[in-house]
Amino acid sequence: MKTFRYALLPLVIATTYGAAAHAVEDDRIYIAPMGSYAIADKDRLNSDDGIGGMLAVGFPMTPAFALELRGGYLDYGKRDFCSGALGMICENKKDDVWGVGGGVNWYLAGSTVGPYLHADVMGGDQVQFNAGLGWDFPLFDTFSIRAEALYHIQKPEENDTRNSDFHEPLFNLGIRIPLGAKPVAPPPPPPPAVVVPAPPPPPQCSDGIDNDGDGAIDFPADKGCTDASDNDEYNPICKAPGPGEPMTLEGCAVGDTIVLQGVTFEFDKARLTPNAKVILDGVAGALEKRPDIKVEIGGHTDSKGSDAYNLSLSDKRSKSVKDYLVSKGVAAGRMTTRGYGESMPVADNNTDEGRELNRRVELKVTESTGGGVTVAPTEATAEFAKPMTTTPAAEPAPAPAPAPVAGGTTVILKDYAYSPASLTVPVGATVTWKNEDGSNHFVNFAGESSGRLKEGATYTKTFTSPGVYEYACQLHPQMKGTVVVQ
Repeated sequence: MKTFRYALLPLVIATTYGAAAHAVEDDRIYIAPMGSYAIADKDRLNSDDGIGGMLAVGFPMTPAFALELRGGYLDYGKRDFCSGALGMICENKKDDVWGVGGGVNWYLAGSTVGPYLHADVMGGDQVQFNAGLGWDFPLFDTFSIRAEALYHIQKPEENDTRNSDFHEPLFNLGIRIPLGAKPVAPPPPPPPAVVVPAPPPPPQCSDGIDNDGDGAIDFPADKGCTDASDNDEYNPICKAPGPGEPMTLEGCAVGDTIVLQGVTFEFDKARLTPNAKVILDGVAGALEKRPDIKVEIGGHTDSKGSDAYNLSLSDKRSKSVKDYLVSKGVAAGRMTTRGYGESMPVADNNTDEGRELNRRVELKVTESTGGGVTVAPTEATAEFAKPMTTTPAAEPAPAPAPAPVAGGTTVILKDYAYSPASLTVPVGATVTWKNEDGSNHFVNFAGESSGRLKEGATYTKTFTSPGVYEYACQLHPQMKGTVVVQ
């Protein structure tokens, strides 16, 4: 019995370590009835192989370790038992062994199924030790097939003085049956609450968008944004000079943009032409008369050449204009420069005429401390780039506002633009965007995105509330559009 107690000590230590190192998963108690077969040691003297059974009761301590109480029986038939000083007195009698004890399973996969290392010690009519490899094969989530290949050591009986310890292969095969319901994983946490954004406010004047639905952006200080024929796409006061007129910035406010027509450069360079310098002399004089304003000088190109090259060239040209104006006495701190490259075309780049319009320099008012009404700045648009007329044309007879489009409406993405750029639809209408461009594009609303649209891809959106919905492409900032829902 002293040997039995000593053999249990390492099992208790191993189990204690496992309990500290792992978290419990399936801790159900189980029973494992098994049949046993032992190949008899030759020292048993004419015994048959052992046949019997094993019953294990398991207590999972961690996902990797389980304690087991075991009871087993093996019948080797009959064999010769010899005694005496010279081992000459032999008796043929039944050879069987039984034992009860404890052991431990160490599951190699970190879960109480799969392969494991086993060790146990049992006491009974003889002391027995078993150690080896086992495997639990789970079936149907209710029980497992259990197989073990162990090394069996049995101490002989005290009166069997001629024999040493028996060393035998021992094989167990049976099933493992868990008791009770399997633990249920806790439900996942609820998804975060979705905050639905409030619908956009109704159309307002002076906001720099297409309020009247005529397909053109209204100028920042628009006062009549509900009539498609009110000619409100540019500031009638802040305008480019007509033939023979001097350059003036009187009446210009923040957000107003003037195309400096005639400011051209040598081919593929940032060097000003003589005619451009004459025009810029007038621009310098106009800036001297409006010391209250600051401006941005924007350079634009057509689409010939790579994006990176055109961006660099437009940046150099805008800086060349600034340098010339500084040389004419305009304070450098009143001017900033920016090259837009080919990103903001105002005409078709597939024609000579369109490319000529796209190659331009713009003067945009960015700050003002007086001399005009200051409103929120807006982005330069194709309509801002139109030359301003000297006197407004006679207004035609008022035309009725466009009726909302019934049903679905299609917007084509082509030539780096949404066509049409503005739609007016009734509440409940569905709008479809289709990419017919060779480039990828997006349709991004506030808080909602179509994702990347490849050539031929479509995106649909149904508008259930009235308001003005602006959208843009995150890859190409010049692409902007508006849906007005009435």
